Amino acid sequence: MTIENHANASSPICIMKPFKSRVCRVEGAMNPHGVPVLDYVSKPLREAGIKRLIVRINEYEMKRGLQGSVEFRSHLVVGFSLLKEAGGALDDPVSVTIEPDSEPNAIDVCDEFLIALEQDPDAMTRWEELTPRKQRSIAHHVSSAKREETSARFNYEIQNANLARGLNRFFRDW
Repeated sequence: MTIENHANASSPICIMKPFKSRVCRVEGAMNPHGVPVLDYVSKPLREAGIKRLIVRINEYEMKRGLQGSVEFRSHLVVGFSLLKEAGGALDDPVSVTIEPDSEPNAIDVCDEFLIALEQDPDAMTRWEELTPRKQRSIAHHVSSAKREETSARFNYEIQNANLARGLNRFFRDW
């Protein structure tokens, strides 16, 4: 295993050399596409407590978390749309590069969703109380809408009641 250490203002960042993997079906998973990560790559990350990663699959960059399953000790969950953008499909060989995310709690929020939150102080307060994991899930759900009308509806629902009350048809356990 080769790890390059790069100094950061706060801590070293390890960038793994690219490795080859294959897009597989992960049985029983909500999102069934996964890219297995070999033990020699995942073990040092797990031992260092690194959970959030910047991943490049076929040079397409995305933020992911290292997951575990019965089938694969470690894998990356890659949704169909991200996989398509990365130029991959089920059973395709892929080139993978992994590095720790230097800002693991940063949440990418689309502008429309941020505006909706800013217009409702109760919703913004509730948003800030959520864990980064739940924020990330909601932000991804809202930003993944393919049509503008769907995105607008998600933002309206969240702004007008769901987030402020802590209830949402998508995330009932808030």
